[in-house]
Amino acid sequence: MSYEVELLVLAVLFYLYDSSALLYSNEAIMTCDRGQRWSAITGWTGFMFFGRSLCMLNPFTPHRPSFRLHWNLDRLDTEGELPPWAAYAEALKTLAPMNLAAGIALFIILPLGLLTALGAYAIVPALVLLYGSTVIALFQLRRLRVPVAVGRKGFWGFAFECLACPPFAVNMVRRITLLDRISEPLPLAAARLLDGDRWAILRKHCISRLDEAMLRVAEDSNELKSMQAQKQRLSTLV
Repeated sequence: MSYEVELLVLAVLFYLYDSSALLYSNEAIMTCDRGQRWSAITGWTGFMFFGRSLCMLNPFTPHRPSFRLHWNLDRLDTEGELPPWAAYAEALKTLAPMNLAAGIALFIILPLGLLTALGAYAIVPALVLLYGSTVIALFQLRRLRVPVAVGRKGFWGFAFECLACPPFAVNMVRRITLLDRISEPLPLAAARLLDGDRWAILRKHCISRLDEAMLRVAEDSNELKSMQAQKQRLSTLV
């Protein structure tokens, strides 16, 4: 295998790694498409790693904001005022063209230059498009001042990661939103944002996770009673 192929395979592996997450049983990822339609993604039930399941996000939609949410199996109450995290998705839509351009440069134009006779005629434009779109996206992100996880102090470290590892730049929106920790409980956010069918599927998933958790607690315990109350509330939550 030539070093060009090895380089491209490494880029793909880094990208797929950055497009995946390990989720606990009380976690899911909420994603938003360009039509502001929300969906919930849970981990693969057949694969467990240290008590967590693998969740692989769509590798063809790196520009879609993806937020990791969780909930306490004992209660669904919120703690204090919740930030309008779902509104961040609309603000981050301006980065989509740059992220897609970086993806085209890295995974289409650059391989053409490395693996065909085009050579520098494709490599140079690919690098210009890749790093140019990344710098513009970072500049846009800085201007947006969206209160995501990296904050002002962590922005330069995040920028360095994107410039030093181009697959991270392609995945910039997903990467920065997955870092954020949302305080709104998953079921409450899902009932608010998902349409009827999608919420019904996620509610069934949440109830099954509660059933599994109840098998591990003592009978007649306060914890079991609390979970039973939560199950009843989930069943009626719309």
